[in-house]
Order: sequence, then C-alpha cells, then structure tokens
Amino acid sequence: MFRLEFDGLFRNADDEHPASAGIMCYGWRILYGKQVIAQGHGTFARGRNANSNIAEYLALVEGLEALLDMGATDERVLVCGDAKSVINQMEGLAGVSSPAVRPLHERARRLAGHFPNLRWEWLPRRHNRAADALSRHALKRLRHDPALYESILENVRAKAKTRLAGRLLDIGGLRIYQPA
Repeated sequence: MFRLEFDGLFRNADDEHPASAGIMCYGWRILYGKQVIAQGHGTFARGRNANSNIAEYLALVEGLEALLDMGATDERVLVCGDAKSVINQMEGLAGVSSPAVRPLHERARRLAGHFPNLRWEWLPRRHNRAADALSRHALKRLRHDPALYESILENVRAKAKTRLAGRLLDIGGLRIYQPA
C-alpha cells in the first residue's frame, strides 16, 4: 500500500493586510510499506488570498501528481494530512466556500479520481512531523538567501495591488524519487 503524507505552511508577506499576500510552502512524502520512496517540497507566493489552506492543497496536489507519475493508480493508497478541513473537503464531508481554494480542490479531486482504491485519514500534527519538516525545509531554503527572500516578498506585495494578485507564483519545487 502507498501512503501519501502532506503538509503546507503559510507566511504572511504584508503586515498591513493580514493573510492577503504571502508565501506558501509545501512538503509531501510517499511511503510504500514503511520505506520512503519519494518526497518533495516547494514554495509558491501569491499577492492576494494566500493562506495555509491553499498551502495544504498545494502539498496534496503535488503529492497526488507524484503518485500518478509513479503509476500507482491500481494500488491501494492512503492519503494522510493534519489539515482536517482539507481531509473533510476531499471526503465530501465539508464544502469549499473560498473562491481562492476551489480551483485547487477541484484539481485535487480530479487527481484523486485516478486512484479507485484511495482512502483519506486525518492525522494529529504530531503524527505528521515528516511532511511538516519538508514544508519547513522549503521555507528555510528560501530564507537562506535573504536578498532573494526579500525580493520575492516585495514582488508579492507589489502584485497585491494589481489584477495579477490572485495568481500563484511558483518559486520552486523539488521531487526526489528514491530507489525501492
């Protein structure tokens, strides 16, 4: 059985308008049995409507795409995350009211549809530490270069005032597939 663990985090870029502009980092890993066979992390920025829920969905989408790339469509898959709202929405137990989240939710639903033997499981944060560490690693990599980090924040703040504010800006991601 494949197990996808995912996590996202959000950092606000604009103190004047909390939760409007920011950086969203994600991390995911895939296990087969107890062995990690793939993992990834990355960063997106957005000038408006950036939040932790979107970061969680970015992690989920990236992880599901990796599973699809691996050809795991005929396998049993367990998807685990510590964002209860995302798990409930993906199970159909809760609706998605945010227009900013809806496109990512729909994309995740389409990807999940490729896996007929997929189950969802909410995990307390303390049981999702490995995926959390990957999302935090993405943020640390970005902050490692203070000039780059500040230029991205300035770019996001500037976009917050334009019609491009709602677009996701891909700062970078990394997928690693390990030999089984």
